Amino acid sequence: MAVLDLKQATGRTYRDIARLIHSSRASLQRLASGKTRFVDRETVLKVHELAEQLSGPQSITKAYLQDLLQRVHEEALAAAAKPASEAAEDLQGEGPAAPVAGTGIPRGAPVPVPGWDRRNDSELDLGWPVDELAVHLDNDRFEHAMGMLDYAGGEAPAVESAAAIQACRTRGFGEAAETLLRKVRSRPADDVLRVIGHLISVGDYLDAQALTPVSHITRPRVRRNPICLHCAKCLART
Repeated sequence: MAVLDLKQATGRTYRDIARLIHSSRASLQRLASGKTRFVDRETVLKVHELAEQLSGPQSITKAYLQDLLQRVHEEALAAAAKPASEAAEDLQGEGPAAPVAGTGIPRGAPVPVPGWDRRNDSELDLGWPVDELAVHLDNDRFEHAMGMLDYAGGEAPAVESAAAIQACRTRGFGEAAETLLRKVRSRPADDVLRVIGHLISVGDYLDAQALTPVSHITRPRVRRNPICLHCAKCLART
């Protein structure tokens, strides 16, 4: 069942639902519109639970909804992993992506092609709920904001972590982006390298470099003069 249908089943406004499930109106509206690559499964399930509490059993069970959300998530990961050239070809001659049946959720847009300028493009903003982060920060709900950053930086798939970093940079949330980078650095090396790869694919070399392990950075060798341990003048030259 689409989030919009669940919202209508509750008989409540987005603002009321957001308050009841500790989310944000912007996040719910984004889910209902389908304009997001990575669906916040926890929020969708909370809306489903609320709909059942307020209006009784729904036509879609929780188990089926969980399975459906998992398939949507896997399709989004597959779309994001496609080579940029292939992704660009998919866009040619096609209209908006059709939603997965019964969800109102699009099948996932391709990753932007190399050369993308994050100052002029908002594609990755749709991949991570930066609007929800902004709402939490504006309302001093720092615990919720940190929860989002903890997951995006420490547990989310690499492509989602990269999207979160990009979204925060685009919105001017520099401290949030740095927090994400710190959390990504603490992950296994393979995860870090995947995040680096996604950042490089969209031209974000600065953040990619910030994640590069120190051992991978080539430093110029410092040439030292031979030292004579018995000569103070030699020691002074070094």
